[in-house]
Amino acid sequence: MQNPFLGFMNNTRKFDCVYLSPETMNKKNILLLTLVHPDFLPPVYAIAQVLRDLEYNIHILTFDSFVPSESDLGSNITLETIGNHHSADTFQRMKLRNKFTKRARKLCSENQPLAIISFCPFSFICGLSVKKEIPLLYIALEIADFVLSVFLKSPLSNYRNLQALNNIKKADLVATPSIQRSAWLAGRCHLPFMPYTILNTACLRSVKEENNIEVFKELVPAGFLNKKILLYTGAVNPDQCTLELVQAFDMANDEQSVLIITGIKDNAYCNAITAFAAKSASAGRIKLFPYLTRAQMLSLQANAHIGVCLAREDQSNIKSKMMAPNKAGEYLSKNLYLLGVSSEYMRPFETNQIATLAEAVTPAAICEAIKTALAAVNNPGYKTRIKQYVQDYFCMEYQLKPVISFLKDITKDH
Repeated sequence: MQNPFLGFMNNTRKFDCVYLSPETMNKKNILLLTLVHPDFLPPVYAIAQVLRDLEYNIHILTFDSFVPSESDLGSNITLETIGNHHSADTFQRMKLRNKFTKRARKLCSENQPLAIISFCPFSFICGLSVKKEIPLLYIALEIADFVLSVFLKSPLSNYRNLQALNNIKKADLVATPSIQRSAWLAGRCHLPFMPYTILNTACLRSVKEENNIEVFKELVPAGFLNKKILLYTGAVNPDQCTLELVQAFDMANDEQSVLIITGIKDNAYCNAITAFAAKSASAGRIKLFPYLTRAQMLSLQANAHIGVCLAREDQSNIKSKMMAPNKAGEYLSKNLYLLGVSSEYMRPFETNQIATLAEAVTPAAICEAIKTALAAVNNPGYKTRIKQYVQDYFCMEYQLKPVISFLKDITKDH
């Protein structure tokens, strides 16, 4: 099994570790800080679960989820939310962020964590302000540049991005979810080291064997149960080519397959998708959902066959030109074959025969990729290839090795 990223795994940075005695630091506690709720940033869950399995006590501090629900994270993981950030106005967001920082400072004082892990510019700046002598690890799942020309459109976010870039050398460990992002961050911030690459993957030991079939049956029409299921559970917008996906599925005209999409909102783009699906010849084989609870979404993933990752590369956008989709890790952990668009990030999956990639983001090109993917999942052996690839490499247990090693090092005696 090829692992094309392996040559980039060695980091050249030599850390000046802060060695902390057991008297001043609780070796079992780790604080995770994230602005985006882990329901919509699943690598945070995966990292928490891997560290929990190594007998650390994990406290995740975040804001409310878009879709509030009870999450069964198991023992030794506490999930604490501060308030509704996503629908708040600017003044309310500032108040909530101050509340978040105060709470993070109190948790550091009360729990004396071994380390803090931040996942975005906001939580990294927060971590710097509360950490004192606690080591701070920055796994930059969200990466953004400071762009003066668009500063006034989102001044708080742009200023926060600038702060994070200017202070990144203060982190005790830096990582991103793609090689391209790590290289960009090293150049952008003139770092004397290459950040680690920790790919967005799932925690294998936390993937339940049951297929959540009862939840699945409650969600989908009875006629979907014996079909090949194409599933998309990410954000619905033009950058993710969701309309082109629906158009391509209709063009494929495969009576033995169905398409399920979650995250449909009440906006112009989603309304266009809904209207097209309703009038298409495939209307009875397309199911559109709003945002679902994480339990419902996982039940769909457990019973689907093909996971869709059609992110469009935009060279003018820092995120999309260096993509690192969360969904690839979630889909593969459930043995879903991938349907994507050709890119540097996605090509290794195609090389390992666990993905089919469209050469363009047109309905016609995606249609041909859908036909190829459907043929692939009709052949035995594809799940075995996926399982092997995930177990050997594309899982958080493997990807998190730099963090695990760092945590062990900072507790060593001189």
